[in-house]
Amino acid sequence: MAEAKKATHAKKHAEKAKTAKEAVKEKTVAKTKHAVEKHPAKKHAEKAKTAKKPYVKKKPVKITKSKEIKKLSALVRAKKRHMFRGRFGKRSVRKVSREKWQKWRKPRGIDIVFKKEDGLVPGTGYMTPKKIRFVHPSGYKERLVRNMNELVAMEKEKATVAVKISRTIGKKKKIEILKKADELKIVILNR
Repeated sequence: MAEAKKATHAKKHAEKAKTAKEAVKEKTVAKTKHAVEKHPAKKHAEKAKTAKKPYVKKKPVKITKSKEIKKLSALVRAKKRHMFRGRFGKRSVRKVSREKWQKWRKPRGIDIVFKKEDGLVPGTGYMTPKKIRFVHPSGYKERLVRNMNELVAMEKEKATVAVKISRTIGKKKKIEILKKADELKIVILNR
């Protein structure tokens, strides 16, 4: 009889302990829910974990340059750049050392006389060699691309041409163009 009382007492005690544990769990769950509701940053963090992963920029495909492209690149970088000082601003202020004054403005007037201190004057003799005219310092000829069709059209001349994506293109389409360019192994100047 005494043993039966002890067994029922132990069962009741175990049931109370279970209910106490469940109550503690419920309180902690309620606290976390309340904390999430109070702090929207935590709420957004939880949503971000479950949301779709955004596009991650992968390293561009390494495209090796041909010998011709490397030579052109070296020529463009070694190109002599003349400074043409325009006839504007006070002559005493205008100096060769200041980049601000290295702009050419066409002189307009009937009594313009050029002097040595006015600097070089643009002329046909200063034109860049045909080999490197309109060549990007990378050695490739630069082409502007506004959509996917224009990019695919560049596939034939990808050995000598590098592509610059138009600034008016949105992020979504730019990502698509970058993926396609990596597939076609076309050089892109502005990633």
